[in-house]
Order: sequence, then C-alpha cells, then structure tokens
Amino acid sequence: MSAEPRTDPVPSTAEPHDRSGIGRRLRVGFITHLDQHDDPAGILRDNVALIRALEDLGYDSAWIATRHFHSGWAGLPSPFAFLGAVAQATSRIHLGTAVLPLLVDDPIRDAEEVAVLDLLSGGRLQLGLGKGVPSDAYHVFERWAGQREAEFDAKVDQLLWGLGAPAIPDSRSSLWPRAQELLGRIYIGTSNRDTIRRAARTGVGLVLERFGNTPFENSPEGRQSLLRRQADSLLDYRSEFRRTWGQTRSPYAVVSRSVWPGTAEEGAAVNARWYDYAAQFSRAVPGRSPQDALLADNIVWGEPAELAAHLLADPAVTLSDELLLGIHPAHVSIEETVARARILVEEVVPLVTEGWLAARGDLEARVDGWELEAVTR
Repeated sequence: MSAEPRTDPVPSTAEPHDRSGIGRRLRVGFITHLDQHDDPAGILRDNVALIRALEDLGYDSAWIATRHFHSGWAGLPSPFAFLGAVAQATSRIHLGTAVLPLLVDDPIRDAEEVAVLDLLSGGRLQLGLGKGVPSDAYHVFERWAGQREAEFDAKVDQLLWGLGAPAIPDSRSSLWPRAQELLGRIYIGTSNRDTIRRAARTGVGLVLERFGNTPFENSPEGRQSLLRRQADSLLDYRSEFRRTWGQTRSPYAVVSRSVWPGTAEEGAAVNARWYDYAAQFSRAVPGRSPQDALLADNIVWGEPAELAAHLLADPAVTLSDELLLGIHPAHVSIEETVARARILVEEVVPLVTEGWLAARGDLEARVDGWELEAVTR
C-alpha cells in the first residue's frame, strides 16, 4: 500500500513563521542523478516514470541532479525540457533542481525558462541554484569567466531580479511570464560558508549535498567531520537568517543523503557493485573495503530501524526542513529503485519523522547556543 499523498503547498521562505508551515513536519523528497544505465533516451523516459511512481508513493518532492559533461556521474545537463515533461506526467509532487549550474548560463534567460516551468507544473517548482561541479571543460561556454564566487553572486542577483522585475530598464518591454511567487521557492546549493550566509541575508533557502569538500571528509574516517561541518553550516545559516529577517521570513534548509534499505547480505552485494563502479572512475581507494568505500561517499545502509537510526544520528538531518533520500550506488534499475523508495517512505520515514519531531523542540535553543558560541570564538 502506498503512503497517503501529501497535498500541502510548497512552504515559502518569503512567508513569516506563523504562515509558512515550515518546520511543522519533516518534508521528504527523493533525488535522482539520472545515472541508472548508459542509454540517454532510456534514462530520460525511465526517470519520468520514476518520479510518477514517487508521486504515487506519497513523496513530497523529486529533485534532479543537473551537471555538465557527466561530471559527478549525473546524466542531465539541463533540467528545463526534462522537468517540463515531468510536470505534464504528474499532478502533485513538487519538482526541484539540485542544482541548476548558473555560472555558465544567462540568468535572465533562465528566469524566463523557470517561469514557464513553474506555470506548467502549477507552482510546484523548487529552484535550487549552484556553481556546479568544477570542470576543466567550462571554458567552452561563452559566458564562463572563471570567477566562481563573484560571478555566482552576480548571476543569482540577476536571476532574482528577472523573476520579480515588472519592466526592463530603458525599454518598453517587460519580462514575461511573471514569476514573483517563485521567489519564495529559491534555494542556494553550496558548502561555501560565505555563500551560505549570503543566502540567509538574501532570504532564500539552502541545499546541502552529501559529499565532503576535502579528501579527509570523503573518507570513512572523516565522515563524522563532514556531518559536523554541515550541521554547523545549517546553524550558521539559521542564525544569519534570524538576525536579518527576524520572524518576518522563514528559513528553509534541505539536506541530501544517499541510503540503501536492505539486509546485510543485500548490502554486501551492493557494496561490491559500488566499489567496482567507483574503480572505473579512479574513486576506489586501493586497500579500502567496499563498506568503507560507501562510507567515504556518505552512503548508509541497513534494515529500516537501523537506517532510521543512522539518519537521526546525523545532526544535519534534524536541523533541516526537508530530507532528500537517494538510492545509490548507480546502475540500479528503475524497478529496484521504486521498490527501495517504497521501503524508505513506508518503513524508514515514519521512524525518522518521529525522531525529527522530538529533536525539533529545541531548534531555537540550538541556534541560540550557536550564536553564543560564535561570540566567544
């Protein structure tokens, strides 16, 4: 039996706490990298079917990884056509980009594209923006200047202006269609602390992915350091947001985690498959066991109760408003992905939600403690 569909609107950072609905329950999404096999046309069709199945299972949202040149193994360089097809194949599930690599785009054209997407979806778009996975091939883009931080900030500002602008300066024209409502559903995907604080001051949401920033964080020994840093980033975001906006707007944090629900025997087979696949990309560290290879990529596995305990032990999960779950390793069939996604939403998510609600009661105290600690640092 599928989960009960959820029909509440997408929470908006533009609304104050008493109207936003943010934080009253844990929203649960699913993320796909469109990397299940090597047939590009088949991957697109299969993932439309996947998101349709996720909607039937009761997931709040479906997010897609968007990356150029197959970097990070993700298979979709542009979300616009794909999410347009998904919007027509679904009716309720919210659709997110994780993330749109803004650095090589014209942000005003992107504003037009996402405005159309939001209309096609009936206001279900959640627009995650980011700098993209670094690549030595970005120079082929006409708009790539190579100044990641400053250029990203400028393009975010241009996109936000484009979504809300009533008229174009020095022109009798206006941007069309208008997309002011989408301004409350913008998210910045980053691990850069300055960018995180700027997102808070701008009043938009934050997306954190599962990967670390350094070789140590991307090792089994450094996984706890990664989780602690991400939790600190979320506290920093919430603190900066509160200082800037008080109760007039609501912060919204999204965290992505890769999981594998299954028995120890299934997990052993999955571990070996992931290790072999990672070796093709020189990501299998010599001497590292398949289990350690999964931990190095911040992937947790286990039976439902064990998996829920893993997630609740992750401090970033209880500091977030939306949890994105992904089935990895890659090269898992759509049918198997849907079967595992069902286990997650029906058996794991209720346990995580119970723990999340219990931890949520002291959220403001945790932010207070972070601000006090920041003063003494």
